[in-house]
Amino acid sequence: MSERDERPEDAAGASDEASQPSEPGTSEEEAWREIVENYGERPSLDETPVAPSIFEQKIDIVEPVDEPDPYEDMWRDDDEGYVPPPPPPLPRTTPARFLAWLGVLGAPVAVLALIVVTQVSGRSFSSWVIGGLVAAFLAGFVYLLVTMSNEPRDPWDDGARV
Repeated sequence: MSERDERPEDAAGASDEASQPSEPGTSEEEAWREIVENYGERPSLDETPVAPSIFEQKIDIVEPVDEPDPYEDMWRDDDEGYVPPPPPPLPRTTPARFLAWLGVLGAPVAVLALIVVTQVSGRSFSSWVIGGLVAAFLAGFVYLLVTMSNEPRDPWDDGARV
């Protein structure tokens, strides 16, 4: 057994030495009481103040001068005589290429629309309608692949024209 085990304990389970402060006036409760009592008070500084002449100097206020700003007109819009060039014409495609794109993009949209109509109305469509849409998609896709250029594009050509 150690010395700690041999000490008598009070009803709360604490030893006699722990319940009594070791030195009078230095208990933890007194330290906290002192902190709470002095809370908010500022300690007095016995140092000499900074030279008051620094803070007492009078600052001359400079009045703004009404000079024209050289950058004022920089962002002004000069629309007075400017006529923008006409927009470039939209690219034209051949009718066959237009039908191919219509089959590739339009056939899946039409199939989705038919599915929605079938679910909502309960009406069924014949298999030749769905088969025709699948054939239009495949035909358009194959046509676009066959007519695609075999030559690589110029990597520095972004399509802009001056």
